[in-house]
Amino acid sequence: MKPIFKTDLCLVILFAASLLTGIRIHYANDFQTHDVWHTWSVIHFFVNIAILATAIIHIKQHWGWFKTLFKASSFTLKSKITMLVAILFLATSITGVLLLLFIDGQGSSMGMVHYVIGLIFGAIGLGHFIKRWKVFKKGVAK
Repeated sequence: MKPIFKTDLCLVILFAASLLTGIRIHYANDFQTHDVWHTWSVIHFFVNIAILATAIIHIKQHWGWFKTLFKASSFTLKSKITMLVAILFLATSITGVLLLLFIDGQGSSMGMVHYVIGLIFGAIGLGHFIKRWKVFKKGVAK
């Protein structure tokens, strides 16, 4: 398997883990104890450290695409959606870091902003993956 597909596979697994642990944090905040909320928050933190590292590798592997992005002839609907995924990833990451560094405790309004952006990122990111499923499946099978 080519390194680019190994990175993509890691991103898919980490993306799913990040989305699921993020949902579990909010479920725990509403229906479970602080200890359960804390446990899911710690898991979410480490999953997202891994996803940030993997995303950096992913961006390096696709740097050629990013360089051609601002040419008018190459800015298609596909590239607009991919750019939206990148922007939502960045927004989710920034709000997560702000939440981690500056917001104390569970149930904060910044936590809800991060959660909503994360859900939107999850939906758009899932569509991004589904659109590329055939290429991904073929590349991972090699």
